[in-house]
Amino acid sequence: MATRSRLDPKTLIEDFLEYLRVQRSVAENTLSSYEADLRQFLDFLQSETSESSLRPEEIDEAFVRRFLDRLATQKISLRSIQRKMTALRGFFRFMVLRGWMTKSPVEDIKTPRLETSLPQVFSVSEVESLLAAPNRTTNLGKRDSAMLELMYSCGLRVTELLDLELPSIQWEEGSLLVRGKRDKERWVPMGRPAQAALRDYIESARPELMKGRYHDSVFVNNRGLRLTRQGYWKILKAYATKLAFQKHLHPHILRHSFASHMLERGADLRSIQELLGHSDIATTQIYTQVNANVLKREYQKYHPRMGRAEETV
Repeated sequence: MATRSRLDPKTLIEDFLEYLRVQRSVAENTLSSYEADLRQFLDFLQSETSESSLRPEEIDEAFVRRFLDRLATQKISLRSIQRKMTALRGFFRFMVLRGWMTKSPVEDIKTPRLETSLPQVFSVSEVESLLAAPNRTTNLGKRDSAMLELMYSCGLRVTELLDLELPSIQWEEGSLLVRGKRDKERWVPMGRPAQAALRDYIESARPELMKGRYHDSVFVNNRGLRLTRQGYWKILKAYATKLAFQKHLHPHILRHSFASHMLERGADLRSIQELLGHSDIATTQIYTQVNANVLKREYQKYHPRMGRAEETV
């Protein structure tokens, strides 16, 4: 065990997050979530112990289980509890790695299982309505059109879209250089409508939106600053509300729709995996379940004998 008998919680969290950022290349959005989860846990520990600093060996399994019980009384969602447990597992592994603990107190705690939920997708007609919704006579409408076209044409994650920079666009090849999770880069082809919308935005709308600023971020707000994830989410929800879509929205719904529609039209699962930037094909295979459910609904809706009692023989 390290010679330091007590540890400052704030410094400890900062050390752990820096380790994830530098050694594991964890995305900033994930780091922010982990930070909030860990601060919540350490605040709970301090409320239980009335200490401003921590003796790592005092953090045992019982503390963690009481923390989980507290979350249960607050009606925290199972998905959020799973994320908090993931943060705690990584945090305590880090503590063991640094020699501040001999054993992780969550080692024998099983995380509640969450049923796999299939991603919500738009139908082809809904996508077409969404892509036609922006007013392309305005600067913001041209920007929105380019964003939505790229999301559906390329199957991008929201962060990948917003991280795009001007040098990432390969006009001659009609493709984008996308930086995905853990800074893994991949080339993604653009469809012609997406290329046209992107060029129109960059040439005629972005210069005016920049308000004299200079940076390489492709998508900006009306003050010329890099568009945020929250900004994109507001834009998507506004168009979905305008079109009276009844789907449960998710920021990645166009990415999911891209994969589902590609698979539905016969694209190879491995090709979709590469386009999406999935490291494991098992992640991509969820879209086969989406399309199986669609086929089942279509069968039940259109087969002439569905809904009728079978004839006796």
